[in-house]
Order: sequence, then C-alpha cells, then structure tokens
Amino acid sequence: MPGSGLVNQAQLDASQISFSSRFNMVLDSFEDPIREIALEIPSTHPIEEHDWIQVIPGLSEWLDDRKLADLVAEGFQIPNKDWSNGIRIHANDLKDDKLGIVRPRIDGLAQKAGLHYGQRIVDALINGFVTTSEFGAAYDGAAFFSAAHPRGDGGGNQSNDAGGALTQATYDAARAAMWSLVDDVGDPLNIVPTHLLVGPSNERNSLEITQAGVIGNPAGTASITNVFAGTARVIVSPRLVGAQAAHWFLMSFATPLRPIILQINEPITSAFVTGDENSSGGQSLQRFMRKQMMFGAQGRHNSGYGLWQTTQGSNA
Repeated sequence: MPGSGLVNQAQLDASQISFSSRFNMVLDSFEDPIREIALEIPSTHPIEEHDWIQVIPGLSEWLDDRKLADLVAEGFQIPNKDWSNGIRIHANDLKDDKLGIVRPRIDGLAQKAGLHYGQRIVDALINGFVTTSEFGAAYDGAAFFSAAHPRGDGGGNQSNDAGGALTQATYDAARAAMWSLVDDVGDPLNIVPTHLLVGPSNERNSLEITQAGVIGNPAGTASITNVFAGTARVIVSPRLVGAQAAHWFLMSFATPLRPIILQINEPITSAFVTGDENSSGGQSLQRFMRKQMMFGAQGRHNSGYGLWQTTQGSNA
C-alpha cells in the first residue's frame, strides 16, 4: 500500500534470496585450517555411538593357519547439539533498498558461523586434560591428554601429555613420544607428527622451533643447525589466549584418523523470518510493532574426542 511504510512481499522475496545467497557464498568460501584437526563424519541420530578398534593386526609369515587377532571395540558417545545466532533487520533498510548496509552484517554472520566448527574443535582440545568437562574422557576412560592411557596387553601406560611450556626441548620430546607409541601387541603405530597448534602469543616461538634453520644450543652459548626445521606446519588459534595462551598441541594429520571428531547432523544453513503462522498476510507482530525482521544461522553438530595417539598436548 503506497505510503503505508510496510515492506511489500516482492521486496521480502527478493531480500530472502539475496541474503541467503550472500550468506551461502561467504560460508562456502570461508576456510578455517582448524577444521583439519577433526575427522568430519555425517550423523543421523541424536546421539552417535563411535567404536575404535584397539588392534589392527599386522602381517606375519603364513606358515599354517592364518593368524587372526581378536578385535576389541572401545565405544563412546557424542550427542548432537543445536546451535544458532541471528541479527535483526529494520524494514526501512529493505524498503529503501539499502542492502549495502545489511550485506556486511550478513557477511559477519556467515563468518561467525564458519568459525563455529573450529571453535568446538579447539574447545575440545582445551578441555582434554580433565574428564569432567562436557567432552568427557577419551575412549579408554582416561583424560584425553594423560600419562595413564593403558595398553591392552598389560604393558603399562602410554602418555600424550607433553607437559611444560613450548620450547625446543619439549617439542623434541613430544615428537619422540609420538613416534614411540605402540599398539596393544607392542607394534609401533608409526604416528608421524605434522602440525603444531598454538595461540597468538606462541606464534613466533613455534615458527622459530619448526622453521628456523639455525637455533641456539641448549646452553645458549652457540648457534647450531635446527635439524627439526620443516617438521611441522604451525596453525594459530585465537581461542588459545588468556588462561589458555600457553597451551600447545603437536598433531599428526598423516593418518586417516584425527584427534577430534566433528559430527554434523544438520549443516549450517540460514533462515529469514518475516512473519509467523498466526500473522495476517505474513505481517508478524514483530514487523508490525517494530518494523523489524530476523535473519539467522543454525546447525546441529558437535565435537568429541578421536584417537588420542594422534596428538601430544600441554596446558602448561
């Protein structure tokens, strides 16, 4: 109606297409290296049961009967959770065709949505030193980062708790510890360290440790060749700040399994709300009283612990 100050249906339809297209374009183009830490799997249930196989048998000489290992599954559950955010859009911005004002807010919403998967991944790592967080324990009942991961053959415990601040010495020790891990029959797991996750305040230190060609010797009296230069790619997470600024995690992306599981039940999508089922002609009370509409993102997913052997972590 001319002069009514209301947004007509054609404008609403055009805005919905424009906003959704813009949101999807930004979300699809957003790349977060943190997501490499997780094994992404589809989910079809409210709670997913995950089973790890303790021992994958190696090849042995076939002299008589084939030797078959008994595979024992370790099970744990990851419940899906609903996530959402949104913004309010004033009707005047649509009526006056001011999409340039709204578009940056749509972009910001999509970027926040794109970061959420990575946030859940890093949150799981941060909480991996205890068993009482929302993420629980590792599949063997120990904290995800622990010196008490039991071997199934009774051969004692193994550790993926690196301990100590990030230094050349602790980095070297974490690499050695990861290489030294064995399965439940004592065979090497051949876990190759490939990536180092740190916070912003540890970026320079981590790059010097993993990239510098020359470093100081342990005594600090001379320069020596850094034999570990190029052994890990550094990933920086802005989530590792404040009390978690010194946290660091050495990981392997060289295996199909990863430290974290990211299960996705419903991928992140957008929604544009202009009316409700009780409205007249699509005119919601919110739009009638305040000339406002709502645009938001939502998804259903969660993260949990994968294979502890693929990472060494420190919360020092």
